[in-house]
Amino acid sequence: MASDNPTESSQDAPSGLGSARFDDAESRRIAQRYRRRLTIGVVLLVILAVPAVIHTKSAMDGLVNRPPNWLPDDLPEKVVFNRFMTRFDLADLLMVSWEGADLQSPQLDAAAAMVDLLSVEGVATADGTVPIRLVTNDDVAVALPDGYPVDEAKLTAIAERINEILVETRTVSELSPPPTDETGPYHDPNYPIIWVRSGEDTVRRMMASPANFPRGAAQRRLEGSIVGPDGEQTCLLIALTDIGATHRRSLLPQLRSLVAETVGKDPDDPTEIVMVGGPIDGATVDDASVRSVEFFAPPSAIVAALMCFLCLRSLPLTATIVSIAVVCEGLVLAIVYYTGTPMNAVLIVLPPLVFVLTISSGIHLSNYYFDAAEEFADLTPALAAKRALRAGMVPCLLAVGTTVVGLGSLTLVRLHPIRVFGFVASIGVSMSLLLLLWCLPGAMVMAGFRNDDPKRPKRPPRFVAAKWLTHWLAEKYKDFVRARLARPWPMIFGFALITLGAGQGLTQLESSVSVPRMFLPDSFIRTQYDWFEENIGATVSGDLLVTFPKPPAVVASGDGEQVDAPESPEAVDLVDPLDQLRIVQAVHKAAIDEPRISSVLSAASFIPPVSRSRGLAGSASRTVARSLIRDPDSSLGSLGFISHSDDDYLWRLSFRLPQKVEADYGSDLSRIDATANAALADALASLEVDPAVAAKIDVDLTGQVAIIQKAQEVMLRDLFRSFLAAFGVVAVVMVLLLKSVQGGLIAMIPNLFPTVTIFGLMGLIRSPLDIGSVMTASVALGIAVDDTVHLLSRFGSRRARGLSLPRSALGALDQCGIAMLETTMICGLSLMVYWFSDFVPTSHFAVLMFSLLSAALFGDVFLLPAMMASPLGNYLSRTVGSDPEASLTHESAESTDNLIHSVHEVPWQDRETITKS
Repeated sequence: MASDNPTESSQDAPSGLGSARFDDAESRRIAQRYRRRLTIGVVLLVILAVPAVIHTKSAMDGLVNRPPNWLPDDLPEKVVFNRFMTRFDLADLLMVSWEGADLQSPQLDAAAAMVDLLSVEGVATADGTVPIRLVTNDDVAVALPDGYPVDEAKLTAIAERINEILVETRTVSELSPPPTDETGPYHDPNYPIIWVRSGEDTVRRMMASPANFPRGAAQRRLEGSIVGPDGEQTCLLIALTDIGATHRRSLLPQLRSLVAETVGKDPDDPTEIVMVGGPIDGATVDDASVRSVEFFAPPSAIVAALMCFLCLRSLPLTATIVSIAVVCEGLVLAIVYYTGTPMNAVLIVLPPLVFVLTISSGIHLSNYYFDAAEEFADLTPALAAKRALRAGMVPCLLAVGTTVVGLGSLTLVRLHPIRVFGFVASIGVSMSLLLLLWCLPGAMVMAGFRNDDPKRPKRPPRFVAAKWLTHWLAEKYKDFVRARLARPWPMIFGFALITLGAGQGLTQLESSVSVPRMFLPDSFIRTQYDWFEENIGATVSGDLLVTFPKPPAVVASGDGEQVDAPESPEAVDLVDPLDQLRIVQAVHKAAIDEPRISSVLSAASFIPPVSRSRGLAGSASRTVARSLIRDPDSSLGSLGFISHSDDDYLWRLSFRLPQKVEADYGSDLSRIDATANAALADALASLEVDPAVAAKIDVDLTGQVAIIQKAQEVMLRDLFRSFLAAFGVVAVVMVLLLKSVQGGLIAMIPNLFPTVTIFGLMGLIRSPLDIGSVMTASVALGIAVDDTVHLLSRFGSRRARGLSLPRSALGALDQCGIAMLETTMICGLSLMVYWFSDFVPTSHFAVLMFSLLSAALFGDVFLLPAMMASPLGNYLSRTVGSDPEASLTHESAESTDNLIHSVHEVPWQDRETITKS
């Protein structure tokens, strides 16, 4: 009870903060200081908003998604992939088709000719400049097949479309007229297309000398890859330059319209032309990522602001918190831009995450202000703000610190965008807390109290709204919690069973970075892939690389000098080219026999059967075959299936897999790799290749599907590694916070509940982690610890004043519960706005974060209080940052009455303590 002497009050006011110790002048001085800080903070926010706006746009303009580039270059699979891409000079490959794109059709040749006008065969002027060569109507007319039906208007439309593409994708600004005869050919990388080939082009090459395949045989060899099952439907293969890939979001719609105009389709109907492949995947993901931010960030911020105002019922507090959240949301994108990392689908969920974490910190700080106003009725708004800052600073710093630890653990993930995500998000969250600590006290002073009687300050307006909104629910909840805290062990065992049961699914958790799976089944990109696979062939590409060594380029002469090796087949080739062909044919046949592989193309597909006869014709056949293999400029070498270097021959076997409903190609790729290696070993044995040479011949699995699969495996493996690292560091923080090893480990149990339960359930229902949700485990751990820290701080305060475990647990929950519920509602529901996105990673991120936030709330309002009320609570009492002076007065208003009325629900050993207090 309070002392009659107001200056010696032991409970109604803390020492040094009561009205008897603070006169109006001091209160005005504090209020003036806080208002001045708020003014400086507003100016700072305005200044920070400038780069936030400008460089947010710059970051979004540079958005590009290339999952193969996300892996570290020292990863063995990435080393093989980089070698593969470099040796075969591969670029992003686009496949284009339409109804009626048949072999020998004039529309196919016309479309290929028009796209070829965008290729890299530019020109250089005498002074070395690189002008752009604009296409004229005559250029278009000459390139079109003879007799192709086209009028002048159509020629003009096609020429204008081509020139528009050239200008938009050009990186130099100078426009020059067509070159004169004095200028020579120039390989211009600033053009968007490297080369274009049609199915008919490939068939003609196979029919030409020296292969001389009959048309029917050539078509059958290409079925399932670039020729459909009907033997007629085919496509264009278009290789993009780096410039073309960079501008793919603007290039591909123009390219689609160009093909449509050329073949007589509607250029305004995107469904008329089917486009699949890496560039269309990346462009579609890029567009969806930008659309997610542009369409859903504003309504998400509006929902958060409205809910924040409904909970706080204070315009100054709401405006300050939301303004800081919005500015920090933009600043993290600006920081991404400053790091030089292109925006991508992983980083696209960074702004909403920082936004909700800022809102959460602001709500908790505001709650300390409201508690101070309610506990100490004689405090002015300025003094209540000062007390809130003193009481809330340590818990908020600890809470945000643990969140930063969770985010920082993502830097252990080897996927580059996720490392950047963890680094930038840590900066954003820390920056937002500093701004809140600087600005929010001034907003608290401006918020003030509702004073019906000027001589008697009342509780802030937020409590009126809270009672109106949550009174019935709060009473029912209190009744339930009182009963559970009287017997805490059933609650603890119940949570343990749920966690263990759901945790069984962690071993079945999968991940996916497959682009088609990032969109709904009825989405445009999925329907395009479905059409292509039904009418032409599989679209998931992979490659097998067979390496044959060459002898050293120089040999030692008798006098010790180095001279060139003799140019004889025996000296040039450790393995005869015909034996190389037979080995590749064996691997080719084994691959095509794999049930999941729909087609295989290799150099063996373009070489006719080699005669084994000893006559002149057989000898000539073998000589021609050897020449085709050895000569990189031969008709076979130009197809891109054999790469020559001073050290080896590298043969490429390209295979296709159909799109799967499942996320994982791991089992298929493992079987293909094993089959290829077995076929290689059998072929080497049958040809009796020298063991020393055979040891240097190997086959590697690579290509897009292999590198994407590796990215999925790295993502999943590193997810657990980063989570364990975050858990370990946060556990150490909790040990220091509670000054007890046992207490720190016990306090971590409720924080494991949301992550283990939600991710375990995802494994049980086979819902894979995608690029939008892979980082949420570590984030969820940090968020869950936020509420734990605030709750433990209030619990420690009550225990320090001698209250029983159940009373301390219920009092702490009564004081923190509203803020915990508000932060979960505001953050969860504002994020759920992104659930309406048709971009699956963004939608999954919203649902997963809402689920994790809700599970964390359940753990903190049911499991943690039950543990506090049990004998385990003795290890959770010594909390750094607890405030003993505020332990009892909060309960003196309403919660004490509730506790006294419910004394029969408290264990008998605690009733005496409650009655006496």
